[in-house]
Amino acid sequence: MNRTLLFLIVTAIGVGLLGGMSACAQGGPRTIIVSVNDHPRPWGESQIEKLLIRSLSMSSNLRAFSIDSNHDLMPPLPQDWYDADSLANWAMERGCRYVLAIDILDERLERRKGFHLPLVFHKYQTVGIIEADIRLFDAGRGKFLMTELLKVEENGPRVFQATMDDDINDPDLHLTTPRKLSFMARLEQKFCRHLIKKLGKEILLR
Repeated sequence: MNRTLLFLIVTAIGVGLLGGMSACAQGGPRTIIVSVNDHPRPWGESQIEKLLIRSLSMSSNLRAFSIDSNHDLMPPLPQDWYDADSLANWAMERGCRYVLAIDILDERLERRKGFHLPLVFHKYQTVGIIEADIRLFDAGRGKFLMTELLKVEENGPRVFQATMDDDINDPDLHLTTPRKLSFMARLEQKFCRHLIKKLGKEILLR
């Protein structure tokens, strides 16, 4: 066998292997690292990160992990989350395609005065609110796919009062501890549904 023929055979095999590896890389599941920066709350630990990872992992073309997974074995986080180059290098070292960073700015309960009929009656309602800074980074393209503030609300107990009463501390607006835990869980689930819908438009969940 002459050298030219041998070279052509080796080259063809190499190209075939590279093509197969490329196809596997493109068709295989992508990895997303999820980081949720939360603050202590009087009604218990936030479940947002767990809910998001569970929902994202249901996609057949995506694997989702917490940023705390194997934390001791991984490179430290870049100090500047808005530095695309540093974030891309960090993501490549962790072997992930996407980085989802969520900073929970506020998670609270409010009592609001709503609809009213002058001199007759008005409505008070308890409302749950989550406000968060969302950043989705694509390490493959080296850019942010999403940087926005997300605000989600969930309506809780409400009362209608005669105008002369006007009591924002009406007992019917109060949430006992068990009811508050259940209500805040619904609020976090709603927040995650809204966010997953937005993420699906950016990274094509299926």
